[in-house]
Amino acid sequence: MSTHKQRKMTATVLRNILIVLILTVAIGGAVGLSYGYRVIKNHAVDVSHKKVDATASNGNLAALKKTEQYLNANKDVLEKISLLKATNEFPEFRIVNEIRSIAAKNNISVSSFSYGTATGTTAAAPTTAAPATPAPTASTSAAKTIALSVTFTAPSYLEFLQFTYDIEQNLPKMKIQGIGISNGSTGGTQTSGAAATSTGISIDPITVEMYIN
Repeated sequence: MSTHKQRKMTATVLRNILIVLILTVAIGGAVGLSYGYRVIKNHAVDVSHKKVDATASNGNLAALKKTEQYLNANKDVLEKISLLKATNEFPEFRIVNEIRSIAAKNNISVSSFSYGTATGTTAAAPTTAAPATPAPTASTSAAKTIALSVTFTAPSYLEFLQFTYDIEQNLPKMKIQGIGISNGSTGGTQTSGAAATSTGISIDPITVEMYIN
């Protein structure tokens, strides 16, 4: 009788042990599966982020490549743009040299220079002497300029017309504020559409502005 009872107890213990082992394995498997899922999910997120970063990097490289190609294709234009304005280092000498060069190219004699806007007369400054360097006038607007008043010695109409064209086409960029022309022999006003004469013309002092950085 005792032997039968002992066997029954042993079977019950074994069954309980097996149940505990099965539950332990099931719980361990569930925990392991959950942990593995989280690891795989985090890895997938990292891979997704790296893929997005790689795509963005490729896009940036493509944009940089396109920019480089544009700069190479428009190198001449960019260089010309950089020449539109003179440097702000001694611009008062630069504008005098530019005007002297253009005038000489068109056989025009400059009698005097003065800094600032022309008012009908200019301070006498012979062209044989080095130009004085008073404080130049620069506009306070977004486009910074330096102004020079120029007086000429009776050039021909065609020469002066070419001179004004060369001034407007010059690099660094310059512009003429206004021109007053009269006949050198009679003193009558000569319009821009009048026929050129063989004699010289009388030109009021003009103001030339040069753009600077």
